[in-house]
Amino acid sequence: MYIFPNLYYNRQEGGAIVDDYNNRGEDRTIMGEKIIARLLGVFCLFMLAGSVSHAEIQGDGAFDDLNWELQYEDQAAGDVQSICATEDYIITIDNVSDSPADSDIVSAYYKNDVDEHGNPVERYSLAKRVADTCWEHGNGMTYNPNTHEIYVALYTNTIPENRGCVYVMDPDTLAYKRTIKVSDDYNLLGIGYMEDTNQYMIQTNAEDGYSFKILDENFRLVEDLGEYGESGKGYNFQDLEVSGDYILNFPLTLNIGIGDYLQVYSISRRALVAAPKIDFRLENVVMDEPESICETEPGVFLAAVNVEGADGVKRIRFYQIEVPYNLYVNVTYNDKKMTRQRVSRGEDVQIDCTPWEGYELTHLTVNGKDLMESGGGQDFEGGYLLQNIREDQNIEVIFEEPEKAVSMPQEGEEIPIEKNSVLSIEWTAGLVCSVCAAGILVVMYLYYMHVRAERRRKALRAKKRRNISI
Repeated sequence: MYIFPNLYYNRQEGGAIVDDYNNRGEDRTIMGEKIIARLLGVFCLFMLAGSVSHAEIQGDGAFDDLNWELQYEDQAAGDVQSICATEDYIITIDNVSDSPADSDIVSAYYKNDVDEHGNPVERYSLAKRVADTCWEHGNGMTYNPNTHEIYVALYTNTIPENRGCVYVMDPDTLAYKRTIKVSDDYNLLGIGYMEDTNQYMIQTNAEDGYSFKILDENFRLVEDLGEYGESGKGYNFQDLEVSGDYILNFPLTLNIGIGDYLQVYSISRRALVAAPKIDFRLENVVMDEPESICETEPGVFLAAVNVEGADGVKRIRFYQIEVPYNLYVNVTYNDKKMTRQRVSRGEDVQIDCTPWEGYELTHLTVNGKDLMESGGGQDFEGGYLLQNIREDQNIEVIFEEPEKAVSMPQEGEEIPIEKNSVLSIEWTAGLVCSVCAAGILVVMYLYYMHVRAERRRKALRAKKRRNISI
C-alpha cells in the first residue's frame, strides 16, 4: 500500500518479505508520465489561446478588380505628398515648394461622422489646417497610436542636417515636435508603422537601391529586406502602407503614359506579388498622380490623389477601396471552452448563448463591453447575432448556477423557523464532528501501520546481519 511518497514499504509474499521499492519506482514513472501528459495538454491549451489569428488580407488575389470610389475633393495649394489616419483625423501634407524658407500646409480632415468630442460632423470635411513648418518634401508619414505621434519621411534634405531624418508631428496640433536621425547613407521615401510588432517599415531612396528596411521602436535597423529598384512599374516610389504581410505603395508613373498602378509586396516572401492597374474613372482631368495610401480600418484603404482639371485648378482627391479581408471571431465559455471562426469582413455570425443544463446566462462580453449590464439576459439566451463584422471580435460568455431567492422578513416580523431546522443543524454539526473523528482515526491507523512496517524492516535487516556473521 503506497500512501506517503517519502516512506519505505515492504510487503509479504509467500512467507518472504519482498522489497516494494521497484514497484514504487514503476508507480512513480507512470505518475510522472501522467503529469507530463497533463502539462503538455495545458501547454497546448495555452498555445491555442495564444495563437488566436488576427485580421488579414485574403491573399494576393484580394487586389484584383478593386473599385476605387471617390470620397472627397479639396483644392490644393501645391502637391499633397502623404496621408495617414489617426483615431479622429485623416492628415495630409501639402508640399508648397522645394524652398526651406516656405512652410508647407498640414491639413486634418474628419475621419468619422463625429469629432473627438462626439459632436456630429461631415466625414472628410476639413477640421483644421496649419502652415508653420517646412516638412522638406514630406513624401511619407505614418501614425503610431501607442506613442500618439506622426512620423514624417522627408525624402529630401534641402536643410543638410535633415539627411536620413524623420520629423515627428503632434497629431492634435499638427505642430513639429523633434527630429530623429535614422541614417547618414540615404533619405527615406516612405514609412509605415507595424502595430503587431511595434516596428517601422521604411523605403529608402535611389542611393540605397529603393530598399525596404525594418526598424525597431527606436528607429534602429532590425532587418534589411533588400533592394527593389527594378521591381516597380515606374521610375520612383511614393509613400507606403503596411497591412499584415503586405506593403502597399504607388509607383511614380507620371508623364510616361502607362497609367496608374498599385504595387503590393510580400514581406515574408520579399517579392512584388501584385501590381493591378488603377482606374479612377477620371473626367475632365488633364493630370493625375496617386501619392500616398493609408489604412483607415481593417482592409479599407484611402488614397490621396493629386489631379489637375481642365480648368487648370489643382485638387486633392480621396479614393477608397475595400479589399477582401479575413476577420476572426473568438468565443470563450466560462474560460474553459474556446471556439474560433474565420469570417469575411461584413459577414453576420450567430453566437450560441444557450446556457448549459442547470445554468443561466449571466455575462455576455463583446470586445470588452458587457451586454448584460442592462439586465437583459433573456434577450440573448437563444443566441446573439454579430452583424456586419468590421474587426476581430472577442466574445466571453459566462454561465452560472442560479441563486435561490430568499425572502427577507420585514421589520418587526418574527423569523419563521421550521420545526426540523434545529434538528438539521444539529445533525449537520454531528456529521462534521464524525467526519473529523474518522479522519483522525485514519491518520492514527496509517501511522500505526507505518511504525509496524518499519519495525518489520529493521528486524529483517538484523536477521540478515546475523546470518552473514554466522
